[in-house]
Amino acid sequence: MRLSIGLWVLASISGALAACIDRAPRVRIADGTVIGFSNNSIDTFQGIPYADPPIGELRFKTPRPLSSPFGIFNANSTPRSCPPHPIVTDPNIFKLLPPPLSDAVNGYFHTPTIVSEDCLNLAVQRPSSTASNAKLPVLVWIYGGSFQFGSYEDYDYSPMITKSVALGHPIIVVRMQYRTGTWGFLAGKDLQEEGSTNVGLKDQRLALQWVADNIAAFGGDPDKITIWGESAGSMSVFYQTIAYSGDNTYRGRKLFRGAIMNSGSALPGQAVGSQTSQGYYDSLVTAAGCDGAADGSLSCLRQVPYDRLYNATAAIPGMFSPDGLRMSFVPRTDPKDTFLPSSTFDLLKAQKIAQVPVLSGTQDDEGTLFGLSMLNSTNSTTLTKALHDLYPVVSSDVFESVLNVYPDQPSLGSPFDTGNANQLYQGYKRNAAIVGDLAFHFQKRAFHEAVASKLKIWNFNSKYGKATPFLGTFHGSDLGLMSSGQPSVPYQAILQYYISFINFLDPNKLGQNGEVPNWPQWDTNGKKMMEFRDNATSVVTDNARQEAYEYFVKVQDKFLL
Repeated sequence: MRLSIGLWVLASISGALAACIDRAPRVRIADGTVIGFSNNSIDTFQGIPYADPPIGELRFKTPRPLSSPFGIFNANSTPRSCPPHPIVTDPNIFKLLPPPLSDAVNGYFHTPTIVSEDCLNLAVQRPSSTASNAKLPVLVWIYGGSFQFGSYEDYDYSPMITKSVALGHPIIVVRMQYRTGTWGFLAGKDLQEEGSTNVGLKDQRLALQWVADNIAAFGGDPDKITIWGESAGSMSVFYQTIAYSGDNTYRGRKLFRGAIMNSGSALPGQAVGSQTSQGYYDSLVTAAGCDGAADGSLSCLRQVPYDRLYNATAAIPGMFSPDGLRMSFVPRTDPKDTFLPSSTFDLLKAQKIAQVPVLSGTQDDEGTLFGLSMLNSTNSTTLTKALHDLYPVVSSDVFESVLNVYPDQPSLGSPFDTGNANQLYQGYKRNAAIVGDLAFHFQKRAFHEAVASKLKIWNFNSKYGKATPFLGTFHGSDLGLMSSGQPSVPYQAILQYYISFINFLDPNKLGQNGEVPNWPQWDTNGKKMMEFRDNATSVVTDNARQEAYEYFVKVQDKFLL
């Protein structure tokens, strides 16, 4: 009797599961059938492979398109994320902040659920029951993490999709995994000779090609793709616009028609064969035990077991190194490769950039988070050393001139507009102001000025959350806004502007009834931008710290990482 009941229960459960599977959204593409799941009227398909696993002989190499079909793919489990660079920090850095805030910042560097070298996959989210011929516009998200870590597991843009449906202009969102740190941005002469440089950016490019080839089956329009990123993801968007000297075509069509950039544009690095780049490569070779390998150091690195190689990557300084802020992994110029053959400065000067509209902006206090790692930079002498570690080829006279336009007065530093408050340590607000401007604000402004005659640009700066102790409107606070929906005023305005841009390449089309202010296009005469505050959205002039900016423009080609 009990056995009969047990078999009946199992049969019922099996039947229910089969029914759920039958109801699960399915999409057939060239490589097979993808089965996802639905929740709150959103269909999600995640973990879909877009390239052969970059393991063994493919480690550190340009990604290769998927060579074998997968048949039936269950895209409903936690996706594999790419290996992060080991985050080695001074244990006192985050303890400087109040406990709730320090915990939140420390959590920013958490390790994804599943980490694997076999990580080149993507996720597609769409409104449920989207027809295969719907031709919805597509937003492709590229995560940040200083080119050292990151995963799309941390992001869910279902609320944006829901909002787009409510506005009557639904969208599809795609998120991609790409290699970071040593796995995606290792440089050096051996890799250059092989043609294996900037492979993390090439991962992104291949993912975009996958979208172009397959998104129509999900109901998307391959001719209406917008790319969007934050921090290193935003910088990645920038590099995709200048890749191949601005040629963003694939099989005779544009890979993307618009770009949204949150907190990042150029992050110029030295060439792949520079002394700095080669030094990082040599440090890894030594740490991995590949010095003097009979078949060469690069071949040896490809044969080193994953765990041993991961531990060896700690030989290369990470973002929050004990000795200060370091950006060891950045896109680097490679004259032997058509992907990024010239410096960002030269490419922008020649206006070799994809012809797409751009929505681009910053958080007001971009440098406060990075100022935490400059704890020992308490005066001009120690600050000059820290900046030289960050920008190895900049001469001392340039740093001296930079410091002259940033007086060591807390009231002038970042978090801006907070008077003498928030001076975490001696010199903190000055340090934060300088780093935020050099890496974010001024790079953005120079980018806009270089291409404003060629591209349509809408510029913004955010000043919500100024009450956050010591950090203000810090780098990454826009991610908190998108995940929490708070503060509501900037959140609702930004959603509407973005959805309008994704649909019409203009942030104002959905606001013509006065729900949000008209966002003027940026130009070199008016320099107007949108400013987002806790309780207001308004138009202002983009001219903060103009004296410092004018000096930066004269020497910007020297600021190489």
